Amino acid sequence: MRLIQFTDLHLAPEESGQVRGVDTRDSFRRCLAHARRHAGPADAFLLTGDLVQDDPRGYHALVEILGGETRPVHCMPGNHDLPDAMARVLGHAPFDLSPVLRYGEWTIVLLDSAIPGIHHGELRGDSLGFLDRTLARFSDTHALVVLHHQPVPVGSAWLDSIGLVDAGALLEVVARRANVRGLLWGHVHQAFDDVRDGVVLMATPSTCFQFVPQRDDFAVDDRPPGYRRLDLLADGRIDTEVCWVPEEG
Repeated sequence: MRLIQFTDLHLAPEESGQVRGVDTRDSFRRCLAHARRHAGPADAFLLTGDLVQDDPRGYHALVEILGGETRPVHCMPGNHDLPDAMARVLGHAPFDLSPVLRYGEWTIVLLDSAIPGIHHGELRGDSLGFLDRTLARFSDTHALVVLHHQPVPVGSAWLDSIGLVDAGALLEVVARRANVRGLLWGHVHQAFDDVRDGVVLMATPSTCFQFVPQRDDFAVDDRPPGYRRLDLLADGRIDTEVCWVPEEG
């Protein structure tokens, strides 16, 4: 199956509204148009948090932009999202807030790592137990685990200070379940690709602005908006590409 991941949209509450000097609604529309032209037909869209910039009006913009989709639009929250408003506005097709997705030989588990108003992430309550039980239940499938916050350092001190605080516990569950093929996240506004112990690790650029990689203090990069294509293959491999969207789209 083919997924298109969009992350960290930061949709402004008003048309032409800007976040850090970027018209975030326009930049998302350009990413979407680019994906439709260049990434091939997708089975689903995956939106991995910070869909809005702390204002519920951004969800209504998302409905205007994607409400006519015939494919599922799977959504999960980030630290700038408003869970109650998100559930209320995106609680209908094509939007789907389900934590477990089944596509052929694959199980995709969406973990909510966001604490509204707090920049770092945490898997609260029974999240890790839920993940462990789900991976065990579908042990005959390949698994992709998705969250908003990074579970491994990306090499930037300020960003890594606001990552997933209980990352070690998450990685213990992943190591215990042999069917996990990949970990996917947003939050860091940059591309990151690695493989550790056979698990593919992936972070995806924002659809609006990026952070300078490998820098200890905060800085906004001059890289364009981006998104990620993921092909989840029947044999458990993940073929993936980060797609950057030039100004002309």
